[in-house]
Amino acid sequence: MHYFAISLKSSLLYRKGVFISFLGAFVFIAVNLALWRALLWDDPAAHDYMTRYTIIANVMAMLYPRKIAESIGTKIATGEFAETIAKPVNFFAMAWEVELAGVCSRFVLRGVPLVLVFLPFLLSGAYFNVPFFLLSVFMACVLSMLLYSLIGFGVFIVADVWPLRRILDDTIRLLAGSFVPLALFPQPIGSVAYALPFRFLYSFPLETLLGTADRASIASGYVTMCLWIALFAAANILICRLAFKRTALQW
Repeated sequence: MHYFAISLKSSLLYRKGVFISFLGAFVFIAVNLALWRALLWDDPAAHDYMTRYTIIANVMAMLYPRKIAESIGTKIATGEFAETIAKPVNFFAMAWEVELAGVCSRFVLRGVPLVLVFLPFLLSGAYFNVPFFLLSVFMACVLSMLLYSLIGFGVFIVADVWPLRRILDDTIRLLAGSFVPLALFPQPIGSVAYALPFRFLYSFPLETLLGTADRASIASGYVTMCLWIALFAAANILICRLAFKRTALQW
């Protein structure tokens, strides 16, 4: 709560920046809606589905803590990471708390207004499995946190974490179903997308909410998602321990 208050106050100091970010997100969604309207003008049901899919996907994107890659990378590059050895704090806990506070303030200031602006479009259809959808979004936030924090440790290999984050951003944009549902992908690419963890960030939650997925497929998705979370959590812990072993303090 303390970090959230600090993040919220920091954001409110730059109100124009918050407005411009909101405006950018609004324009991006509006352009995408215009594109789907042009492509699906003769199929009202599909157009309604893609309208809600696009809006919800872009609002969900604000919940994913991508900046933690730069946060961890900066600590490593500046040497602050080494100071953690001498402090009685958990490195991941502190990094995640700060990042989650930023995510919450960003969602309050930008995500909620976007929902209100596009609310008439969101009320145009039926929704399913809402509790399962909310749970899957929460788990997707955890998975996203682990993916991007793992990228942050890439500073030990490259000088700047930005190229690695850009690769991950573009991969997620293509294979997670944030822009185009995976059901529309051709078979080879679709098979690859369903085999990777990225679909659980967008495709799985949105299919759960907007489709009529049965309980068995939802349960199977949760199990697979938990396995991916456990895998990336173990990878983060392992890399962090290896980093600490290779780090020394000089007084």
